[in-house]
Amino acid sequence: MAASSQKPQGKKKARDPPKFNKSSKKPFKPNKDRNDTARSEAVALQLEDDVPDFPRGGGSALNRQERDEIRAEVDAEFEAEEREMKKRKKIGMQKKSLSSEDDFGSLFGDGITGKLPKYANKITMKNISAGMKVWGVVAEVNEKDLVISLPGGLRGLVRASEALDPILDNETKAVADNLLASVFHVGQLVSCIVLQLDEDKKDKGKRKIWLSLRLSLLHKGFTLDSVQEGMVLTAYVKSIEDHGYILHFGLSSFTGFLPKNSQADSKEIQVNTGQLLQGAVRSIDKVRKVVYLSSDLETVSKCVTKDLKGISIDLLVPGMLVNARVLSTLENGVMLSFLTYFTGTVDIFHLQNSYPSLNWKEDYNQHKKASVNARILFIDPSTRAVGLTLNPHLVRNKAPPSPVKIGDICDGSKVVRVDRGLGLLLEIPSTPVSTPAYVSICDVAEEEVRKLEKKFKQGSHVRVRVLGFRHLEGLATGILKASAFEGTVFTHSDVKPGMVVKGKIIAVDSFGAIVQFPGGVKALCPLNHMSEFEIAKPRKKFKIGAELLFRVLGCKSKRITITHKKTLVKSNLGIVSSYADAADGLITHGWIRKIEEHGCFIHFYNGVQGFAPRQGPDHLACKFK
Repeated sequence: MAASSQKPQGKKKARDPPKFNKSSKKPFKPNKDRNDTARSEAVALQLEDDVPDFPRGGGSALNRQERDEIRAEVDAEFEAEEREMKKRKKIGMQKKSLSSEDDFGSLFGDGITGKLPKYANKITMKNISAGMKVWGVVAEVNEKDLVISLPGGLRGLVRASEALDPILDNETKAVADNLLASVFHVGQLVSCIVLQLDEDKKDKGKRKIWLSLRLSLLHKGFTLDSVQEGMVLTAYVKSIEDHGYILHFGLSSFTGFLPKNSQADSKEIQVNTGQLLQGAVRSIDKVRKVVYLSSDLETVSKCVTKDLKGISIDLLVPGMLVNARVLSTLENGVMLSFLTYFTGTVDIFHLQNSYPSLNWKEDYNQHKKASVNARILFIDPSTRAVGLTLNPHLVRNKAPPSPVKIGDICDGSKVVRVDRGLGLLLEIPSTPVSTPAYVSICDVAEEEVRKLEKKFKQGSHVRVRVLGFRHLEGLATGILKASAFEGTVFTHSDVKPGMVVKGKIIAVDSFGAIVQFPGGVKALCPLNHMSEFEIAKPRKKFKIGAELLFRVLGCKSKRITITHKKTLVKSNLGIVSSYADAADGLITHGWIRKIEEHGCFIHFYNGVQGFAPRQGPDHLACKFK
């Protein structure tokens, strides 16, 4: 849903361009009806926007011929513009009549003028673009990057160089380059900005979303005048002083200070240089250009952004708490107005109730124009679309709990809602709290299901396996297919070095074969592990679609390698997957990796290797190293 910094002026004013085709010979007559003050002010604002910025009064330095030429040129320009606008409007109406509506909406709705949108905005892989500001939660903290869970189940990556601004001191730069774990933690809510999207070289057809957490990008456009008391700001800890912390907002125009008697100095929270902190503005020293913050968690979670006069969309930051009013219900959510000039939408997975029934619209229809607290989920400056969330956990500035993990099998899950042609909303009986889960129609059964409402009834119970988890929504995605409960490998965490698994060949190349396990996890069988002997033409050995037995060699950083060597797959000897497994007298199978003059290197599972020195013409004894 598009957000606007100016209220709509009516259908004609908002959609039709101003007509400046020909200069009128009749003198302008002001409207005699002055009773409708609001309408007059609106028209005045519209006219003010439409009138070119020409100087008034005084004589002209141009002669009559030059004035006529300029007038003709301007008239021609406006005529061309009007023809183009009519052409676009006609094409748009044709496209609208031919195209079908998206069940879950997109970022490009009907706007706030004229007809109201039918669906709530949501971010998808198709419409996400550079420049969008998005709220996310840290899902993984790696040595060189962060994995961020975004709205709609999307995942983004943050390079270490984009996690912090490089304008801080050397210590902070070292933290950004090498020690992300000291600044970020799993479950931490962060505001991001989309940098770019790249094609995934390993997985064709998919794209990687690259994000930045730099405050210099998120706070671009902020000035000291735009900062107000009670506003919640995010800042870096630039240095630790005796009485508090000097903060940096990513901008050079002003700095911040956080006293040590605040919540940030509690024993439970360890503050490091370079760390990101949230604080509520207590006071502003405009002379010294210093903003004083308080980081009391309770205060920060309840601070509502004030209705500032003239606030622009550039000053909106994901995670901001705003007071909003319900305007209308949509097919898959609700539309809200906030900060006077803006509108945004909330999709069905971000409503106040985590388990909305089929009659969820009645709750919002009965409380139209009711005041609610919501947080900004995303902002798209190009389309002026704004997404909001009413999720109780996110409104309290906390990430939703994740009591289930991928691969879990949950019996007795309750069917809360059946969405015709779309899927099922389930309630998983997890502890300490239940977990909402959604099963797409394509994952409910092996065969195609056309009428979900006949196969599944509200209140019935099913067996589900967790297929994924949307950390920001606190929503699991599940699968009911019988094949999902087969096999021992469903996720990367199920893979153990030395285990025997059955997999299907899905691709064969010169470097080896790509194998997929029943749960969908993929692994690589290197060329030298496709057989006991050297293979010149691997495609003749492995046929796509064939199901074979393999043994797992190792699993590092979710990269699984397997072997099809018969000696290893059929071996009944003990498995050496760590140096602790090696013992004197142990007989086991390994494979020769390299031969040298004094012996050979032998590899085992999970990266364990040994050296067999040459002790005689026909005798080798293996030593682990």
